[in-house]
Amino acid sequence: MSCVFLLGATGVGKSEVALALARKRGAAILVLDAMQVYREADIGVGKPTAAERAEAPHGGIDLAPFGGAFNVARYVEHALDFLREQVAAERPVLAVGGTGLYFRALTQGLCEAPPAPEALRDELARLPIEELRARLQRVDPTMIPRLDLDNPRRLIRAIAVMETTGRSLQAWQEEMPVAPVKRFQAVWLQRTKEDLQGRIEARAQAMLKAGWIEEVRGLVERHGADAVRRFAGIGYRELAGHVTAGTPLDFTRHAIVTATRQYAKRQLTWFNREPTLKPVMLSGAPTVPPALFSLF
Repeated sequence: MSCVFLLGATGVGKSEVALALARKRGAAILVLDAMQVYREADIGVGKPTAAERAEAPHGGIDLAPFGGAFNVARYVEHALDFLREQVAAERPVLAVGGTGLYFRALTQGLCEAPPAPEALRDELARLPIEELRARLQRVDPTMIPRLDLDNPRRLIRAIAVMETTGRSLQAWQEEMPVAPVKRFQAVWLQRTKEDLQGRIEARAQAMLKAGWIEEVRGLVERHGADAVRRFAGIGYRELAGHVTAGTPLDFTRHAIVTATRQYAKRQLTWFNREPTLKPVMLSGAPTVPPALFSLF
């Protein structure tokens, strides 16, 4: 079992490149995005449209209810099923996204740390993110530089593992089993800092014009404002404030762009630790760099 990984920071244009390459090579696309697994969150997480999904088989999308429980083990199970289906169909696979944990779990193996007791998870889930950060700093400071500190699920997992087992999540992660995907090629799509920042701002504006506010308003009506604020997808908490409390849209848009740029920076930091990536520079409108055709 093998595949080609197209990785990159949010806004770099990896989805557009992947779809263009999939059209030319008849490939399927496995999405590596921890937010696109949730149903009902579409525009704000950059989920492929129905028309794009009709052009190539897609996996890794709409696997859990909005705000429901989901973890990397379930993702790996789904991903391996999807890869097997494409192998049987003799179809190449592009694994596309920017969730480093999913990439690492597929190519290095899955951490075998035991699940935390439900009572502890519930206790931690009720804490604001500032208290989660402070608690992790107290119980396991070695995990601070390894995590997305704006993602409460990652913080809760690290805290729960240490408090339940007495061992750092880092120690568990270093005891990896055999990697599920042993043969792969991995490309890191990148842009200049100025180009990426400009694209992130344009992307946020395009999402708002595409109906992101209406999407969030519908989520608030169906699930409640608190559930939308807790959702880890960038921009949903900010837009819930706009929808429910009248936070000015310009202020909200600026907050979304800032949070997205910060997330992109954290993605760069994470993937800089991955030794197997081949960097490919993009500029202008996303097109398929000639170097990528040689991967198939």
